[in-house]
Amino acid sequence: MGMVPGMSLHLTGTLWHMLDDQSLDAIADAALRLLTKSGARIEHNSMLARLEAAGCHVDRSAQRCYFSEKLLTDAVTAFSPKDNRSSATVPGHWHRNLRLRQTGSHPHLLEWPHCRRRLATAQDVRDMVKLAHVADDFDTVGQALTCAQIAPAVEPIWNAVTRMELTNKPLSGGEVLYPQTVPYLAELERIYGGGKKVYLMANCDFAIAPLIFSARAVGCMIEKSRCGVSHAPGTMPISGMSAPVTIAGTAAIATAELLAGWAMYFLLDPALETGGAVCSGALDMRTSQACFGSPQALLQNIATVEVCRRKFGMMVWPAVNYADGKTPGIRTTYEKMLPLIAAPMIGYGNLMSDGLLSAGQDYCPVQHLLELDFLRGLGRFCDGFEVNAQTLAVELMEQVIRGQHDGFLETDHTMAHFRAEQWYPKWLEHSAWAGDAVEQEAEAKLLDRMAAYCREAIAKYEPPKVDQEKLGAAKELLKRAEVELKDVAAKR
Repeated sequence: MGMVPGMSLHLTGTLWHMLDDQSLDAIADAALRLLTKSGARIEHNSMLARLEAAGCHVDRSAQRCYFSEKLLTDAVTAFSPKDNRSSATVPGHWHRNLRLRQTGSHPHLLEWPHCRRRLATAQDVRDMVKLAHVADDFDTVGQALTCAQIAPAVEPIWNAVTRMELTNKPLSGGEVLYPQTVPYLAELERIYGGGKKVYLMANCDFAIAPLIFSARAVGCMIEKSRCGVSHAPGTMPISGMSAPVTIAGTAAIATAELLAGWAMYFLLDPALETGGAVCSGALDMRTSQACFGSPQALLQNIATVEVCRRKFGMMVWPAVNYADGKTPGIRTTYEKMLPLIAAPMIGYGNLMSDGLLSAGQDYCPVQHLLELDFLRGLGRFCDGFEVNAQTLAVELMEQVIRGQHDGFLETDHTMAHFRAEQWYPKWLEHSAWAGDAVEQEAEAKLLDRMAAYCREAIAKYEPPKVDQEKLGAAKELLKRAEVELKDVAAKR
């Protein structure tokens, strides 16, 4: 039998549409009406002046801008990519050998087994760097925690320099809350990158729903633009609280905030790459808790993504990893897996893989590793399978059928192929029922093993060789920032 061409699984074809054309137009029209008729509060005089010069009506006393349709149209026309990614494809990082990257800037560390959350200390930050450096599960060391002991305007700089000192794995950045921090991080990127482009700060700046852009957020937009950081407005409306309780109304608010962000970025630098993020929530009327991992929040996010893509040609990332689980375990992982049902409507973006708990308030390394196990299972599915003479094994099947083998387990074919064909999770167990007592404690025991793995990795840490010249320059930059930014928080 000749070889059959190899086959592998690919998610291909046009993205599914959740909205019909009438609904799409209605949400887009509502967003445009909000911006042109009611306007947005822009708490930044310099930006208001830019908007006024661009033809928008500005009420300086109310700090309100009524956007012109021309500016909004010019912005999305300039920023929309030629390829609007209307096809669904499996992201390249979804594969069975996936490794983690630390992301976010979580204020609390939550440790297993006591599940006590606390504000992150400098030692906590160092320990998470050591974990990511030692454990092969991580390929990038990011700002997983924000240190409460460092001045907020200085902390992202201190955090990056600390990671430069403790690891030689690639670094990534976190959120920036103060405009004054941005130039220092841009300079640090040049030091660390040594001529290569690296990213030590997140590019996203969020509005405050409904349609409020704080002086600090706009200031960050301006400074990032000056430093060549790509544009990415963010929107986080909560239905029933900062947006209508209805999914359609919340999607309209979110779309309007993104459009306003793109208009302001357009006036700053129309040449920079542009995207966006939507991370909506829904108010639980029983508990008064904002929920970000709910089906309705997912619907709001996907509706916003679809309106921006189909109506305005803009790519928006839905924050599908922003879940509400408070402790590590299967429940939180379920919440983060739920957005898989929307994959045919998204076609791109990340899923889980950040260890986030309590809607971004906490970081838990045990949860992070649990997510990796699930994602590697998903990656095995996305890897697909090959169809050829060896994998079909027709002759072997005939031999077993004729009684030449007692079964397939004993054959050389099984030994040769089982590793490539099957998924073997690192932590989850494939086992039979072991009795009531064992099964009742199974999940806790699983998390115990993962927590021990984290502690052992931190204990095994040995300082790597790092570029001392770069590190010295970075530390000098940090010293300067500590002096020059010490009063920033007091002045805001």
